[in-house]
Amino acid sequence: MLWEWITSALTACPPAARRLGHHREPAAIRARARRQRAAWAPHLANSRRLVMDMAERFGRGGTLLVLGSGPLLDLPLRALLPRFGRIVLADIAHDPGVRWQAWRHPKLALDLVDLTGLTADIVAGRPLIPHCDAYVGHAAPDLVLSLNVLSQLPLTARDRAATQAGSEVADALAASVVRAHLDHLARLAAPCLMLVDVERRWIRSDGGLPKREDPLFGQTLPGQRLATWPWTVAPPGEIRRDIAFETTVAAHLMLPPEQG
Repeated sequence: MLWEWITSALTACPPAARRLGHHREPAAIRARARRQRAAWAPHLANSRRLVMDMAERFGRGGTLLVLGSGPLLDLPLRALLPRFGRIVLADIAHDPGVRWQAWRHPKLALDLVDLTGLTADIVAGRPLIPHCDAYVGHAAPDLVLSLNVLSQLPLTARDRAATQAGSEVADALAASVVRAHLDHLARLAAPCLMLVDVERRWIRSDGGLPKREDPLFGQTLPGQRLATWPWTVAPPGEIRRDIAFETTVAAHLMLPPEQG
């Protein structure tokens, strides 16, 4: 707990996002990844393999844009560095480990960016209308990665809307956040690999399935599906003694029209 507190305190995070606790998320992810090393290993291996496949296909010495870079657990950074002249790591928080990597490697650029466009509005109590176009209009990257972030983007806004307006309004807002991110990726006009949770399951120790969730709130992923796999995020005992939390992860490749 002390390590997580120190790491969170040293994590770069915009003030509004810090008020919502986003500075604590990278440390929590690293801590769970250490505790559940064996359970997470297949998911991380699949993620890194697909990222490298795309880097070998599209890496031309230009720019790699990583949306939802997180603590870099699913990014084979050492292998990517020779293939790109610049790698932009974009997330709402960068912990000390990520900042250290950027200090070591001049090719790495860190961008603190709210991929929903909603964080400041949530804190200020303004109407919530997703509007993120953080990279539209910039020089087109060679490759874009959206790494296990899409299903996380609606959570804070949905929770806030649910307390104020009920679950139906909250679910509609969550769907619009998902759609806004997909539209943002399309407007970047670059090849994009998306790694996305497409189903969540809570599983009892006796094999019962008490709860399924659609983390995309009815939205459909564009592009070509390359692979799917299960990810045991939290075996029994991690969150609850007798219940595991598992997702299905899908890898989709979206190409701009001229490359499709």
